[in-house]
Amino acid sequence: MVEFISIRPIFVSSVYFYSTFIIRARTRGHRPRGREAQRRPGRDRGTAGGRGGADRAPDISVKIDTLANTLQDTSRNLTKVDRMLGQYRDHTDDQAEAMALLRENLEESISQLQTQRLSRSNGARSGSASASTLHTSDLEAGSGSEGPRFLPTSPLKNYTGAAARTRRSQSAGVRFQDASLKGKDIHSLHQSLRDLRCDQLRLSDDLDKEIFRRNRSDIDTRRAMESLTGHMTTSQRQDSVSSRVERRLQELEREMHGEERERRPEPRGAMSDELLEPLARRPVQSHERDEAVTARLLKAEKSKMELDLERARRLLEQSEDSRESLVQQVEDMRGELLRMRQEKTELQRVRLETSHPAVRPHVNHTDREEGRGGVRGPDRADLEKEVAELQVQLCKASVLGEVVELKRALESKEKERVQLSSQVEELSTDLTRREQQQLRMLEQLREMQSRGQAERRETEAILQESTRSRDELKTKALEAVRQWRAKCKRMQKQLEEAKAQAQFHTDKASQAAREKESSLAQLKALSQQTEAARRELAEILGRLAQREEELHRKDVELSETRQRQLSLEQEMREVREALVEETQRQAAVQTKLREENQRLEERASTQARRCQRDRETQDELQAALKLMTAARGQLAQRLAEEESSRKELQKGSAELQAKLTATQQERAALGQQLQLEREVHQKEVDNMKAMMEDNKMKKDREVKDKLKLCSREHDEMAHLKADAAADKELCGVLRIKLDRMKDECDKLAAQLSTKDEAHALLNRKHQLLKQELDDKVRSAERRRASEVDEKLLRMEVEQETILTAMGEELDTACRSLARNGEDKLQAISQKPGLGKDPHHWLAETKTKLRWLREEVRERVTREQRLRKQHQQTRDQLKALRQSRDSENADLMQRLDRQEKLLHSLSTEKKELLERSRRNEDEMRSLQERVLDVETSTRVALDHLESIPEKQSLMENFKDLEESQRQKEVVEQRYTKCKEIFWDLQHQLDDSKRRIQECRLLTDAWPARTWITPQSTAPNPSRISPTSSEPLSVSPQTQTHGAHRRSYLPGAHPELRTT
Repeated sequence: MVEFISIRPIFVSSVYFYSTFIIRARTRGHRPRGREAQRRPGRDRGTAGGRGGADRAPDISVKIDTLANTLQDTSRNLTKVDRMLGQYRDHTDDQAEAMALLRENLEESISQLQTQRLSRSNGARSGSASASTLHTSDLEAGSGSEGPRFLPTSPLKNYTGAAARTRRSQSAGVRFQDASLKGKDIHSLHQSLRDLRCDQLRLSDDLDKEIFRRNRSDIDTRRAMESLTGHMTTSQRQDSVSSRVERRLQELEREMHGEERERRPEPRGAMSDELLEPLARRPVQSHERDEAVTARLLKAEKSKMELDLERARRLLEQSEDSRESLVQQVEDMRGELLRMRQEKTELQRVRLETSHPAVRPHVNHTDREEGRGGVRGPDRADLEKEVAELQVQLCKASVLGEVVELKRALESKEKERVQLSSQVEELSTDLTRREQQQLRMLEQLREMQSRGQAERRETEAILQESTRSRDELKTKALEAVRQWRAKCKRMQKQLEEAKAQAQFHTDKASQAAREKESSLAQLKALSQQTEAARRELAEILGRLAQREEELHRKDVELSETRQRQLSLEQEMREVREALVEETQRQAAVQTKLREENQRLEERASTQARRCQRDRETQDELQAALKLMTAARGQLAQRLAEEESSRKELQKGSAELQAKLTATQQERAALGQQLQLEREVHQKEVDNMKAMMEDNKMKKDREVKDKLKLCSREHDEMAHLKADAAADKELCGVLRIKLDRMKDECDKLAAQLSTKDEAHALLNRKHQLLKQELDDKVRSAERRRASEVDEKLLRMEVEQETILTAMGEELDTACRSLARNGEDKLQAISQKPGLGKDPHHWLAETKTKLRWLREEVRERVTREQRLRKQHQQTRDQLKALRQSRDSENADLMQRLDRQEKLLHSLSTEKKELLERSRRNEDEMRSLQERVLDVETSTRVALDHLESIPEKQSLMENFKDLEESQRQKEVVEQRYTKCKEIFWDLQHQLDDSKRRIQECRLLTDAWPARTWITPQSTAPNPSRISPTSSEPLSVSPQTQTHGAHRRSYLPGAHPELRTT
């Protein structure tokens, strides 16, 4: 027993270490590493990026709530078991007292019998002396004594009254009473047994009703929640929200229902109505509160997601509409440009086709003229001169002016075309730019969607991990609850069996009372039974001592579970604080996202305005393009006609000039040849006579050729005359066109004159309005000047007040940062009259700001020093963690051993409970037999020879006294062991307190301190031992330290050594 008590603190500490290690490993081991910068704002905020603890904070809080509820339920069950065991203990004490009373009554009866025998041997010898020597009045001395009486075992009735105490069984002591009182005693015993049985039945009925009611309420709530979820899913399907949001909401609802079902405590057996009612109220209240919070969060998330999606869709639709319109406009303009180019190429091709056939008749005409040149020289020359003059006049008169105008028009149209092409290029560049912007926006949207999906995956993974850990904790808690429940049920069964046996024995006692046999056989049986009872009483006392030890162990375990519950509640508070910080951070992030959404909306609105302007400019340009294309088509037609006529005329004049030069050259050559031939003919008449025939033949051939040429030239001249007539007709047409254009110019000049008159009228009106505006502006300026003067006076007064206020603020900031009192602030303290002189005030504020900058530099150096110390402590903590992991492995092994020990102890406990039940049954049978002895004592008076056997009964009762002494010795040992255990418990509490102090020190070193100019109060839990200067710690670091404190194990040996 002493060895087991010495093992208990080790087992308790190992269980506590194991539970804290599991909680810390689950809360730390499943932490995602990629998103720590957003999930742990209070942890190492000064490092690169920071870490964050997120969306899994609600899951942790739910998990801790469920664990706390299960622990509370187990603690309540344990208190109930403790109460029941206390009742058992009281019952055994009452039985011990009843045995003591029985022993005293037996001693009194034996002494009375001895005195009667002595008086019988010495006194009278009458025949009736043996019958009248002993009466009930002689043995009723102890009947009036009000000894200690035990109450019935019903926990729901009040038996403190006098009427209730009179129902006590009168079989607690041996009394010799009249035969008329036997029925009353038996009736009172039956009444107590009936009360016990009724209480037991009523308790079982109440428990069954409570279980049925709980099951029915659970089924109703499940049905209601399922109908609500179905309604919500149908409404979500009808909404225009994306399928991802619907799936997420359904998953959250399923998780909530699963957690609520798991969180609901199952109805415990053998618990009273007073204990079950608060258990039923608390889960309902927590369930309603959790449902309201989750519904609010779900509604907020759903509305935010819907708004974001609608905004993104609107932006995309607007950008795509503007993009499609711009693309369509650019395609239309490109089609128009292609049409214009095709028309231009067709016009050029038509001009070329018209120019080629005009060249051929000119060539034929020149050939003919050349052929005729030899026949008629002077007529041909005159004609050629006239033709040349006519051509020159035509070219000068008709073509040149129109060609110049057409060139100008062409240049202007080319310029307009270049402008239009440049505008089209600008529009295309704007389109490409907008397309790029739209692509960027789409990429940003995709990135946001990918981030949201990644965050959802992370949250889902965290949820799965939390549910897994929660299920594990739940299974463990349920196993513990089941074990306690099984123990309670076993105890109830034992109670019921004991009650049944008691009733059975009462029935036997009633039968035994009717069957009164000889006193000798009963006394012998009584002596044997008393010997057996003495032995069994010794065994029962030992078992009772063991049971009390087990009860004490359970009390200690209950205290440990309560301590664990307190630590878990502290962790819950810390986690809630971390959740509050996380919600604040998420609110800041949401405000940033809203600002970004507003900026994007403004950009989209500006883009929409630009698109509208571009559309308007495009419409105007399209209208101008249509007008220009129409005018250009007309001008192109005119140009084509005029260019074709000009080219034909130029070609004709060039051909005529070439023909004239050729004919002149031929004529000169022919004249020279004729002169040479004449000279040769004169000189060589003799020589040429022989060759005359040949020459004649040659000349005939040449004449024929020349005649052919002349005929050709004549034909060509006819063609030229026809061409000249056609040119004259063209000139007449062109003159008519010029007249029309002049009329149009006159009309335009008239319109210009009318517009100039209207412009002059508008100018006069403008001058009048300008004068009126000048008058109004002057009056307004005067009013403004007066108002500005008043505002200046007010501003001067406000400036003085603001400067004084700023000076006071700076003074307070300097005083808050001043470490050595206000000695340093005497030189830079602000004077009262400086608010009116801003220059002096600026100089003083500059000095104060310099001083503040120096103070901040000093604080920064201190902070760097503290960071170094923080790094050192982090290294130490890493080493401690490694050692702790090895110790945790050892603790797991110890836990396995302790579980085996617990299993063996539970089996022993079962055996002891069975033995105690048997002993109680035997005690009841013994009491019944004692009742038989009371009835048979009168018959035993006739047989006084059996008194030596009764002396053996006295010896048996002496043995009982020795067993009682042994029991007292065992109780003394138990008290000593209890004191030893409480000393060990006190030592364990001291060690826990020391570990808590070490934990505070370790939290104080790695905690991140932030210097603010507004707070100067020192925080001893955050300042390292080396720094004696005051620092202000942000509340985020305090919550962070508390959060880290919850992860350290309860009684780490190395932390104790540190």
